[in-house]
Amino acid sequence: MTKRELYTAVIENAITEEVVEGFKELIEGLDHTNELRKVSAAKKAAEKEAVKAPIREAIVACLTDEPKTATTLIAEAGVEIKPQAVPSLLKALVAEGAVVKGEVKVTGKGKQVGYARA
Repeated sequence: MTKRELYTAVIENAITEEVVEGFKELIEGLDHTNELRKVSAAKKAAEKEAVKAPIREAIVACLTDEPKTATTLIAEAGVEIKPQAVPSLLKALVAEGAVVKGEVKVTGKGKQVGYARA
């Protein structure tokens, strides 16, 4: 039974066992598509994490008790990322309490966010 026939049967209020089975098949198709989407999203997230993990470890290795700016951490770690990426890399560690945010005075720029070990 086609989708058009299913929808027409519902509109005409001619719901038969065949119509119910047709809709069950549609729901199974939706469930299958959603499962494939979840698997694909998990795979992409794992790939991104595999790329980010070594960078995060290098940055965390450079942390001290004194707050350092993202630019300083990148230079010390020797990684090739933009300073805007550092907050997202350290966000989980800040939430855990392993890393703390603080303010750092930068000559000519004023105060910036710095990161230090907890």
